[in-house]
Amino acid sequence: MLSFQQKIWLVLWVLFVSTTLNCLSAKSIDTDTLSIEREQQFLYYFYEAERLIQLQKIEEAKPVVEFCYALNPNDATINNYMGLYAQAEQDTSAMAAYFRRAYELNPKEYWYNHHVLQLQSDNKKVQQQAVQQLAALAKEDTANVELHEILQKAYIMLQQYRQALETQDRLDSINGYDAMSAMQRYRLNAMMRNNKQAIYEIERYLELDPDNYQFQVFRMQLYEQTQQPPAKMIPAYEAVLRMDSRNIVVMNNLAWNLCLIHKDLLRAEQLSRTTIMREPTNPIYLDTYAWIMHLLGDCESAIFYIERAIEHSTEEIDKEIQKHYKEIKKKCK
Repeated sequence: MLSFQQKIWLVLWVLFVSTTLNCLSAKSIDTDTLSIEREQQFLYYFYEAERLIQLQKIEEAKPVVEFCYALNPNDATINNYMGLYAQAEQDTSAMAAYFRRAYELNPKEYWYNHHVLQLQSDNKKVQQQAVQQLAALAKEDTANVELHEILQKAYIMLQQYRQALETQDRLDSINGYDAMSAMQRYRLNAMMRNNKQAIYEIERYLELDPDNYQFQVFRMQLYEQTQQPPAKMIPAYEAVLRMDSRNIVVMNNLAWNLCLIHKDLLRAEQLSRTTIMREPTNPIYLDTYAWIMHLLGDCESAIFYIERAIEHSTEEIDKEIQKHYKEIKKKCK
């Protein structure tokens, strides 16, 4: 007793053999064209394969797809389906061949699988060829978001950051400028070590969305990395602290920057006092508080807290604290 799937295989095989023999006898086989009879047969099974696939009956559709391929190996969609089945079976060479053929037959429709495989290659020439082909497709299909996004990722992978930024311009013309766009622009400029432009991209977005906590943190971190002056650091810390009022790292850094310009020292003292109350053995926080006391003229407190900072310091941060200790001791003789 044959199973349902075996019956399908048998019927399809009989039809295939019959069609092939008819074509051979009529000497009508052509690699580029089909006879009317064979084309009609192909279309019938093609739509049946499509129907089964849309119903998620993937395994049931497989023999129908394979039969369609036997009828017409030059159909882009069928080659793509064959590639997907080969992918599921982990037959990488067959998968690559089917996806490549699908792309060759219909580049605009079946570029994705072929080029993703190329970009995953270890061969730089193959990767570069994929980028060139994707760029050509993107030039023609200017509204295809997925295509431009894949192209941008390919540019980033090959460290072609300027081209990736140009692709972002095209994506913005489709999607509009938003947080994702600003973030991508920031990252690409940071990767190019174009700190000035990276800062501009963060500041630009914050003008549109000043309450965006993530971007406020990015701005603060970028300012720290690029060692911006206190005049820029203080507003950045203030903005983050308004949204995260219990962040003692930001409190300490804000207090320290206030010290650097001798501004609002009483507030700096309050902020710093909060940090050492929460972490009384943190040498960085103790050092900041000692320095504020020194600036306020409270030598006794300054010496007490700088000594506590030295007690709890490590070799990595000892040098800076020792420097402050000497200056405080010198002033408080």
